[in-house]
Formats: sequence, C-alpha cells, structure tokens
Amino acid sequence: MFKQYTAIEYMAIDVANHFGLDKLEFEDRIQWVKTNQDCLESLADKAEDKPLYVKSVNHFRKALRGLPTGHTVALDSCASGLQLMSVLTGCESGAYMTGLVDPNKRMDAYSKVTEYMSQLLDENIEVPRKDAKQALMTSLYGSMAKPKEIFGKGTPAYKAFYEVLSTKCKGAYALLRILLNAWDSSKEYNHWVLPDGYNAYIPVMQSITDRMKIEELNYTMSVQTWVNKPMDFSLSICANAIHSVDAYVLRTLVRHVNYSVKQVKKTIGLIEEALLSEYVAPEHIVEEAVMPIHLYVKTGIADIVCIQHIEKIIHQLPHSMLRKLLHTLKTMLQHEPFEVITVHDSFACHANHCNTLRYWYKEILSEIAESTLLNHLLTQIYGEECNFKKINPNLASLIRNSNYGLS
Repeated sequence: MFKQYTAIEYMAIDVANHFGLDKLEFEDRIQWVKTNQDCLESLADKAEDKPLYVKSVNHFRKALRGLPTGHTVALDSCASGLQLMSVLTGCESGAYMTGLVDPNKRMDAYSKVTEYMSQLLDENIEVPRKDAKQALMTSLYGSMAKPKEIFGKGTPAYKAFYEVLSTKCKGAYALLRILLNAWDSSKEYNHWVLPDGYNAYIPVMQSITDRMKIEELNYTMSVQTWVNKPMDFSLSICANAIHSVDAYVLRTLVRHVNYSVKQVKKTIGLIEEALLSEYVAPEHIVEEAVMPIHLYVKTGIADIVCIQHIEKIIHQLPHSMLRKLLHTLKTMLQHEPFEVITVHDSFACHANHCNTLRYWYKEILSEIAESTLLNHLLTQIYGEECNFKKINPNLASLIRNSNYGLS
C-alpha cells in the first residue's frame, strides 16, 4: 500500500537524509529525528552533508514553531539506470532491488549486489558501496573497465558480479546486450522519438588528433577535434537510450504536478464532450494521423503534452486515448499544482507536496511498465520492427503499491 506522510514528517526525513540516513525506511528516519530532536544542532559535525543538514534543521525548527518556510525536500530515485531498465523490461528482481516491489523496504541496489555476490561465493565480500555503485552503474551502460578494476579480471568476485547481473538484474542485462548489438557502423547519428514527441538526436562524434607545427615558434602541438562521422562501434547508445527515458520521466512528472488548472479543466470538458460524440476515431494509425496518435498507438501511453493543442485534434483522437487522458487529468486536479526542482533523478518540492510527487513518480513508472515503449524505442534504433517479451507483464501492479521508488 502506498504510504503518505505529513509535511513535518517529510522535513524530518529531509534532516535524516542529509545526516546520512537515507538508506533507512521513512519511519526509521522520522523516529531518529524524534529521538534526537533536542540535540539536532549539536550533531552537525557528524552529518554526511553538513551545510544541507544545518539548513534542513533550521527550517525544521521553523516549521515546528508554525512559521512558513519555502524549504524544499529532495527525494532521489534508487539506482535510476537499473530502475528504468527493469521497468522497461518487466524485470521484477531488478525492480525489487530499486525499491519498486516491496512497499515496506527501502532497497539499496548497490549494497544488494554485494550481498548477492557474497551468497554466491559463500563468503562475506567486502566491497565499499561507492565501488559497488561504480561497477553496477557503468556495467549496465556497457563498460567492462570498472568491474575489472574493482574486482580483478577473471577473479571469483568478478565472475560472481556478472552472474548477479545476469540473474538478479536479468532485464537490464538483457536490454544492455540488445542495445549494444544495435550499433550501426554506417550511421552518422541515432534518432528516436519519446512518447511526448521529444526527439532524441545523437550525432556520432569521433575524436581526431592532429599534429600542427608552428614554424615561427619551431613548435609542434597536438590539436583534438570532434568530427561527425560513422564509427565502427561505440558503447554510447545504451546510456543515451536509457538517459532519454530518464529525461522523459522527468518532463512527464513536471507536467503532472506543475499544470494550469484552467487549461486542465477546459480540456476535461472538451474530452467529455468528444466522448459523447457519435464520431469515433479509429484505434489504429491512419495515414493522416497526427503525431500524438502515432505515439499513442506505438507505445500505449497517452501523454498529456497533447493538451496544449487538443482543440485542433480532439476529434482525431481514439476514444481509448481520450479516456486515459481524462483519467489522468481528473487525478491531477485532486492535487493543487506546484513547482518541482529536477536535477537528473533528484526531485525537490515543498514538503506539503511530497506525497503527490511520490505518487506521480510511481504512477509514471507503472504506465511505462504497462506500455510498449521499449518496442517503440528498439524499432526506431534498429530500423526494423522489434518486439521484446516482458519478463513480468504485470509488474505495474507491484509498482503502484511501492513506497521507495523515490527516497
């Protein structure tokens, strides 16, 4: 069950996060602040991030006195790369490692990898969390250098690490191989479109170093330039594809929480009127179909970005798409709009709105889990029809009950 907390509890969570307790469950963080409420200031020197800890404590004190504060609470996604790759592929074990399955457990994917390795080797593997993070994060984007550096090439630990990847991060590891195999050495760029119509355009850039002699100085220097030309192979396509989905989640979340009430209410009226119309638009793509319909049919995601110009296209939209839009827009109106600060996979907002922030994050991931977004992306990247069979097609129901997708 999705748990909600009060604004003052979120401010306590923020205090505990900056102290270095962000790996604990929310209730344990809140309890830590309650236990140390009388001496929070004296603990500043022990905080993991002292400046932010002091700031959060000061605003926590103001809130306790009933004074208004514009302090924002930041919540981060748990291992966003692994998290998104697991959601796209329907991988329950990968989603479990990133807080999307067990609603009562704050997961730490990087420490979990070390734990799984220890079970395989039947001994306690001592790997600093930051090293485990570097190994997992870079390996899922195609790098083999970091795991070799950290575990040693061909060692039992190295082999155990990759066994954990292939079994516990099954979906992400499979997707990694698929994306690496998608590299086309004849292309000067890679291009794909996300469900909101955003174009990800990635030129292939090669580094060329030339030596130039300056006769007047009798000096020869090296000059590095970047040239857009095909490359035999690159690892970049994997990271770029997942980062583009990460950015899509960010944009979508902002649209869901920082919206125009007037525009949303007007759109709801237009959709309800269109649903009562005798004309029913086709559910498949027709030649003259507008871009939102193409993207909806290809992904199953009815992105609300289309409400900006919905008056012009509403009678072309399939009823199934209109019903999805209507449900989303009515749910949005249940919560007042608010601003959110986004830095990659970190989302910050006023403590009054953290429940809504967390709600929409897991809802957006649930929609992606239900969608055919991965097929859409792979088809564009490969240039031919692709169909990835999801490991667990019902992952969305587990995500909707989660509490630690953002923590």
